[in-house]
Amino acid sequence: MQAKRWNIAPPEGPPQEAAAEDLARALRLSPVCARLLVRRGYDNRGTAGQYLARGMDLLHEPHLLPDMAQAVARIAAAVEKGQKIVLFGDYDVDGLAATALLDRFFRVVKTGVRNGFQVESYVPDRAHGYGLSPEAAAAIGRRKPQLLITLDNGTNAHEHLAAFARAGIDCIVVDHHHVGADVPRAHAVINPKRRDGHSYPFAELCGAGLAFKLAWALAVHFSHHKRVTPEFRAFLLDAVALAGAGTLADVVPLVGENRVLAYQGLLALGRTRMPGLRALLQCCRVEGVPRAQEVTFRLAPRINAAGRCGDAAEALELLLTEDPQRAATLVAALDGYNTARQKIEDQILTEARAQALALLKELPGCRALVLHSPAWHHGVIGIVASRIVEEFYRPAVLLTVDGASQTARGSGRSVRGLHLAEALARTKEHLLEFGGHAAAAGLKLKTANIPAFRRAFHDTAASMLGAEEPAPVLNVDAPITLEQADGGLCSDLEKLEPCGAGNPRPLFAALNVAVTRAPRPLGREGKHFDFHVRQGATPRRVVAFNAQERFNELSDMCRTGALDIAFRPKLNAFRGATSVELMLEDFRPSG
Repeated sequence: MQAKRWNIAPPEGPPQEAAAEDLARALRLSPVCARLLVRRGYDNRGTAGQYLARGMDLLHEPHLLPDMAQAVARIAAAVEKGQKIVLFGDYDVDGLAATALLDRFFRVVKTGVRNGFQVESYVPDRAHGYGLSPEAAAAIGRRKPQLLITLDNGTNAHEHLAAFARAGIDCIVVDHHHVGADVPRAHAVINPKRRDGHSYPFAELCGAGLAFKLAWALAVHFSHHKRVTPEFRAFLLDAVALAGAGTLADVVPLVGENRVLAYQGLLALGRTRMPGLRALLQCCRVEGVPRAQEVTFRLAPRINAAGRCGDAAEALELLLTEDPQRAATLVAALDGYNTARQKIEDQILTEARAQALALLKELPGCRALVLHSPAWHHGVIGIVASRIVEEFYRPAVLLTVDGASQTARGSGRSVRGLHLAEALARTKEHLLEFGGHAAAAGLKLKTANIPAFRRAFHDTAASMLGAEEPAPVLNVDAPITLEQADGGLCSDLEKLEPCGAGNPRPLFAALNVAVTRAPRPLGREGKHFDFHVRQGATPRRVVAFNAQERFNELSDMCRTGALDIAFRPKLNAFRGATSVELMLEDFRPSG
């Protein structure tokens, strides 16, 4: 837990208060929850009702996506002519889920087609880099497809797509990454971020979400009318589990269509018949309908671990297998990779942190971090980059240097205010390859160019972020009393799930609370602690997770006066009794 600069939302004005009162009455919500909805832009019964409904009927028609009609027609022709289709996905959860979703869709199609068209799915080795690398392009060529569908990649692979076209291979790009000035030349480019005459209503779908939309459009085509057949409907209702997993794992904004896909995906995960997903849920000890955090922090790391420390093809096989025994074997392997990944991650983090501290000591005004080592495992540096950003609150790029090729591959993570893909585009003269989106990106460059890239990336970050000293900000939705943090509010907050990027879990502050029981360590290693507070006649237990480094600070503060606490309320059931507990996010002296 890191101390942060608090940004408490100002009180609502009379119009917002009136709108919140109307929502509270109409939707039977607590006043605090109604004010939250108004503050987030859902200020009338219609928009708030849709937000809370999270129904599949809120998804836009797939044919509104650019080039969807061309893609459906070409895929249908490949099926009718018995051609070979290769699905090429990325090695992360989003790309793997997108690939598995379409592969499974074509299995349904095959039950009604007798000409024996072929579908082969392929995901690259992370060591060869993201997307259509030279190695991946060569591997696809050896498979001799008539049609290639790239999933969660391809937007910036201009040269390889052009080479495939010259070889007579039609390409359909299904991707959500940043689109530059030139749209790649392909038979179809389904990317909601395109702005070359296209205006899809929602630009933030991930790769798996787009694969779901493509499967939906194809289901309509093969059903020969707008209402899909029962077989395709059953498939789509099951496949939304994969779309939801990709949406949650890829940290796209959980608003609009993404919120619907994430919510419906969690419901589908709870009832899924896919052996791989069932085995994964069991391994992660998730019962019933999983929560968004369980997908993000338990399921997704194990799927990603295959590409990081093993072979991403094993994760794809897990999502495709119909054999429960094979699924159990694959999940055990992925769980082992995840354990190995955690050990490697800790080692790299120690080294990267030392580099960052040395760089900040040398350049106190440094606005971005570029760190590198030949010893770092390429599959893990993206995770470490995220942790470096969390600690130092600066955009960070970590590079693994390959002495044989004199090149470096890297992963970057960003902070609010700096669109990472755009920042890399501004420094592209120093790079061989790059691709990504606002929060995360990958890149490749010559080792000799690292110093020049570091300077250019720093200058770009300084320009995009401005002169203000970087510091993590804690955005507090509202100050409330401990009495307002009751069971009714906790129940209402469940209606706002799933929460994540773009739709953060609500955070509240209670000001000037008295500590009635001093902090005490929890857990075997004392990484957590709890304490008790009171405000007026209302007592509450406060729990702080992974906050060992601030235990002494809080203990000293408790002896000197009252506290302000930032927290999330939660219902806790224990031995048949239910009580409200406060999950601590930060604290400070009152006043």
